[in-house]
Amino acid sequence: MRFLLISVILISLAGCAYPTSELRIPDDRPSLAIRGAPHDAILYVDGLAMGPAQQYNGQESALLIEPGTHKIEVLSKGKTLLREKIFLGGGEQKTLSIPGVAP
Repeated sequence: MRFLLISVILISLAGCAYPTSELRIPDDRPSLAIRGAPHDAILYVDGLAMGPAQQYNGQESALLIEPGTHKIEVLSKGKTLLREKIFLGGGEQKTLSIPGVAP
């Protein structure tokens, strides 16, 4: 009888929802978008490959980076399509265009 009572209490407690809280911290890092990049172009930030430049077109997604000065390069087939040194502050979005492509 005692076992049955303990079991019922434990099952009852297991079904209770405990209060939860969620802390959301806004992400105000700056972001970078590249327009007009060919499908085989790779984006480099401070010498590190970030992946295909096309995926950071600013419409579907942009690359979040830390605030500060960054060296941006877009390379395709060993050829430099874009090379710029930029400064970005908190929450700012910068869009760079490949030369020869309308912004």
